[in-house]
Amino acid sequence: MSDLSRKEVIQILALTHQARLAGVDLSGLDLSGLNFAGADLIHANLSKANLTNAYMRNAQLEDADLTGAILVNANLKGANLKGCNLKNANMLGAKLTDTNLFGVELDALQRKQSVGLSG
Repeated sequence: MSDLSRKEVIQILALTHQARLAGVDLSGLDLSGLNFAGADLIHANLSKANLTNAYMRNAQLEDADLTGAILVNANLKGANLKGCNLKNANMLGAKLTDTNLFGVELDALQRKQSVGLSG
């Protein structure tokens, strides 16, 4: 169960530049279209969250759990995903230019398709 609601996340993002949401449980939330630019999401639980069209440029997602997350068309340019769990995540059309993917966990199908990840 998520620590915050979508409404509370929107309020946090509106109040502060580069929001600090490290370690927060946002699992299963509809976070589509939100602006997480530069946000601190280190160790956050975003499993099964809907991040379709989310703007996550330069976000810090190190060691975050993105298992089964929907990242369709998400902008992750310059984001730090070091050590993230992306198993079963849908990253169709995600922008990954200059994204740190060191140590990212992918499932077998994602590894096979990773050659075609969008830049």
